[in-house]
Amino acid sequence: MSQPSSELEGLPSWKLRLLERIQDTSADHARVLLQGYPTYEPHHGSGEIPMQTCRTHLRALESDRTDIETHAAAVGLPASAIDQARAAGQRGLRWADSVHSARIMRHGEDLDRAHMVEGVAADVWQLEHTAAINAERRFGRAPSRIRHRSEAEEVEQFGRNMAALRNRARDTAHVIGLSSEERAQLWGRDRKGWQRLVELAIATYDDAGLQERWRAYAWRGIEHEVRLCIDSLAAGRVNPDEPGVAPPTPYVLIERATDAVIAAGRGETKADQVIGEAIGIAPPHDLGPIWDSEPVTAPDARPPQPGSSAGYEL
Repeated sequence: MSQPSSELEGLPSWKLRLLERIQDTSADHARVLLQGYPTYEPHHGSGEIPMQTCRTHLRALESDRTDIETHAAAVGLPASAIDQARAAGQRGLRWADSVHSARIMRHGEDLDRAHMVEGVAADVWQLEHTAAINAERRFGRAPSRIRHRSEAEEVEQFGRNMAALRNRARDTAHVIGLSSEERAQLWGRDRKGWQRLVELAIATYDDAGLQERWRAYAWRGIEHEVRLCIDSLAAGRVNPDEPGVAPPTPYVLIERATDAVIAAGRGETKADQVIGEAIGIAPPHDLGPIWDSEPVTAPDARPPQPGSSAGYEL
């Protein structure tokens, strides 16, 4: 970045960290592009494998950067700041190496706490993104465009992943004692914010991209990894949910995401009918108690709980 922008002053460290990741990922892409070109050896024959490996690495970095940029834009970071971070990285300049980059950490800010706040922000974003992808698949696109019909086990896991992520965000927020301002920044997305998320992300995914992301969020390893993290937080000593101090439940997120998809004019059903259906199929209780009740060493296989997956089915 040529100089610290005044529009970045006062932003929380977790938002600035997104710009840092954009710039550093762009710099990694530039490094691989310029320095990662494979050396041809005669015994390689056509040498197709080394070249494909290099190109796969470049595509992965490009995909990662695009996803981070989507996150940054959806939480309100200025487009000019995102563009500057990307451009600086493409010149091979990492965030920490530039004297003109904004300071990520404020003076006196606790590094460990800032890292945990960043973790809450990542979990909340994944929850919001997951809910929006689910809403788009159910109500934004014709069933004929969704080639993969999810199995009941996959749908169940999708719901459990959402519950697990929400519980980790809630418990971490409690442990570090988020202020009301921090909570508002992290999960206080209003109606306009949801519409922006749909326009910036969901509406730009083609059918294959949408399906790829949905299946990634239904991956069983998400719940497993989150359970280990919550165990390290001593989650059993965390106070129950309190109104206004915990992230929205998956049920609430799905309702808001569905509303945004319909408001964007992406559905063929009338808004009141679709919202009614979305509320009706989503469980009125959080899936957290089901998940919280098991120790971290318990096996992952579980019998279906009545109504526990209906709210996430596609």
